[in-house]
Amino acid sequence: MPTCAEVLARTLKDAGVSRMFGLPGGEILDFLEAARRAGIRFILTRHEATAAFMADVTGQIQRRPGVCVATLGPGAVNMTLGVANAYLDRSPVVAITAALARARAPHATHQQLDLNAVYRPFTKRAITLDGEDTEGKVREALRATRAPRMGPVHIALPSDVARGKDRPSSAAPRLGLDPPPIGPAPTDAVERVAAALAAARRPLVILGLDLDPHTDVAAVRAFVERMDAPTFVTPKAKGMLPEDHPLFGGVCAGVAGDGVILDLFARADLLVGVGFEPVESDKLWHHTMPLVSVGPVSIAAGAFRPRAEAVGDVPTTLAELGRRPRPPHAWEPGTLARFREDLQRVLRPVTKPKGLSGYELTRALRALFPRDTILATDVGSIKSITSQAWTAYEPLTFFESNGLSAMSYSFPAAMAARLEFPARPVLCTIGDGGFGMTHAEVETCVRERIHFVTVVYNDSALSLIDVAQQHRGYPTYGVRYGPVDFAAVAAAMGAWSRRVETPEALESAVREGLGLDRPVVIEAIVDPAEYAAHHPRAR
Repeated sequence: MPTCAEVLARTLKDAGVSRMFGLPGGEILDFLEAARRAGIRFILTRHEATAAFMADVTGQIQRRPGVCVATLGPGAVNMTLGVANAYLDRSPVVAITAALARARAPHATHQQLDLNAVYRPFTKRAITLDGEDTEGKVREALRATRAPRMGPVHIALPSDVARGKDRPSSAAPRLGLDPPPIGPAPTDAVERVAAALAAARRPLVILGLDLDPHTDVAAVRAFVERMDAPTFVTPKAKGMLPEDHPLFGGVCAGVAGDGVILDLFARADLLVGVGFEPVESDKLWHHTMPLVSVGPVSIAAGAFRPRAEAVGDVPTTLAELGRRPRPPHAWEPGTLARFREDLQRVLRPVTKPKGLSGYELTRALRALFPRDTILATDVGSIKSITSQAWTAYEPLTFFESNGLSAMSYSFPAAMAARLEFPARPVLCTIGDGGFGMTHAEVETCVRERIHFVTVVYNDSALSLIDVAQQHRGYPTYGVRYGPVDFAAVAAAMGAWSRRVETPEALESAVREGLGLDRPVVIEAIVDPAEYAAHHPRAR
């Protein structure tokens, strides 16, 4: 009879899990060995949050759960950052932690935490295995990760339960791993959305993270062209509409140029959310402006209700709406062209920077990297500029933490993307703050042969917070770092690295780095002066 750890490992393998990420302790070793024997590759990371971020992005790409593993106590707590990120970015993840042996629990306090209680606020399910029907319980958890909206689950495994023989259930039927398909939206709901579209004269379309990049792309693009209206995307939906499409306006929801974007939104008489999920917006325009929604799940939350929403299979709803006559729009000719000019005026540096401009650096990288490059970007001023300045053409080519907005996300995200797309170019853009939190994983990339290019935007500061201080009339305080030679740090761990301060040096380093079969880190010295213009109303 197999042990509980062996049943857990076998069930994950049967569900299609081929690798997991983590940092083990003694209490999780029985499961680690069971997973090895089951043929699941384990990638050792330098921090548990890295493991969770990698599982998050694996889940986003595969649309089935990525797996992260930690020991009890500090390991389990360290992993919560990435799991909370998966919760708010709606990613399927299984977070497995050791737990105190049941035989010790009544008497021990060392490392004794109720880990299910710790994880419960940001997971869809939190369970502790007890050796009874492990397969059934794990299959239920796996299914929960994929049910809309997707999200993480937590499985705690007491060390003595892991070693004990599992007692299967003979009564319960074997649960399927796929959630029920999403049915069509109710007819009356579709009619209400259709009526709002028919009455609108200046509609504006917003695409968001509730869209499925595997199944919804064709229907979404057909609907956008049928609407013939300005179309924006949230960061998690970049690529759902090619950004060289004539109807593409830009990226909304709190990134660079947000003031210009909201001015255009205010001129619309109807916002049409297609897969739009308010978790991506750091402001309340979705509440104050008229908005209708088409999506697989309701976006009503708290006191917020959209004007109308059609909840159901998105391609079916969009096809039904597309069969209706489209009334003429009242958008003035050239509206989008003038908007783009205004946006570029805000994004471009006004004066010659002392070093590299974040905007111009991003545009230069876009020109140097192939069209099908996958970009993972970090949080802070770099998220603000790369979200807007990097051009995406297909879904699943742009990754950032948005619902939680967690620094240190992009390097693990790039690691996971490279593993999932080994033949595609992968670029990580990250600020000096985020890289300072996660640079130890350069060694992980060297050891595991996970090769991609990282560009560190180094301004030795938390620049976005500095801008917020300035707008509140506060002095710069608590937001400046001392100088760090990140190129030297990366080289010490085995990466190829360069430090650049000019566009010419950047181009030379990128071209050389793209030809290397090893991790590449390019430290770019950036002038943060332009960031204040990107966020004139920074909070």
